[in-house]
Amino acid sequence: MSHQMAPWVPMFIQSCKNNTEPFVLFQFATVDKLTNKPRCRTVVFRDFLFHEKKTNVLTFNTDMRSSKITESYVAPNSTNSSGSKKCETPFFEACVYFPETWEQYRFSGQSFTLSRQFKEIPDDIVTRYDIFSPRFSQASDDSTDDDVKASINDDKDRHNDADNNDMNDENKLIETIDNDEHHEDEDNYYPQSQEWEAELLRQWTSLSRHTKSLYRKPAPGQKLTSETSKQLDKLHRGVDGAKEDAGLENFGIVCLCVDSVDYLNLKEGRGGERWLFQKTDSKDEEDLWEEQEVCP
Repeated sequence: MSHQMAPWVPMFIQSCKNNTEPFVLFQFATVDKLTNKPRCRTVVFRDFLFHEKKTNVLTFNTDMRSSKITESYVAPNSTNSSGSKKCETPFFEACVYFPETWEQYRFSGQSFTLSRQFKEIPDDIVTRYDIFSPRFSQASDDSTDDDVKASINDDKDRHNDADNNDMNDENKLIETIDNDEHHEDEDNYYPQSQEWEAELLRQWTSLSRHTKSLYRKPAPGQKLTSETSKQLDKLHRGVDGAKEDAGLENFGIVCLCVDSVDYLNLKEGRGGERWLFQKTDSKDEEDLWEEQEVCP
């Protein structure tokens, strides 16, 4: 069992801090399960899962009614014993480019979706990527900055220390879990249902009122009619009459579990700098990622 920040995380954090745009946009690509065709979209990087850099899991938000869900995340008629939809783990590739610093990150791995509709996260992906409970992570929060500094020094002092912000109030839901009862059980180092719910609420409450309203609009891709046009107009004017949290049922968090990273910096000397990072299956905490510098 390990809980180590990947070596590419401090680099990516610093690239985000150097970005002067209000959002970090990136391209997210999957393969449509129904047609076997590639699909690519532009999405917004929101945060690391649980607001914890050591998860090494990137997230973005999505409307659960969008085509990317039916194309990539849910097999036809796929349900669990309770009748709710099962969350699948398709493969993905994501590409982030920072035009000001001429840096590019290509991430690949598996993804899963967290929402009110997907209440069960696959155990295999949680254990494979060591996605630990925030309860376990909080115990080492004080050392996060030191870990970042150490990683940066190992990377030839290229970057500054990453910030370590406090968790939002919504994560107080985590306190409902009895830590003493599960202390000795390794399985309970992994997130419980209350913690997944808390993360969903944390990211939802971080959104602006306008962004929340987008989850109340007619389903993406629905035919534009006089009725749907009226609904969109009311939302635009803020007079649709719905409560602010009415769209929460349509809100989802796509979580990107990274297996490999291809980092390219075109501003460095010798025509650029390129590093490859590959997650290993090693159980040794000192050897969880392989790093190799290659020709740009």
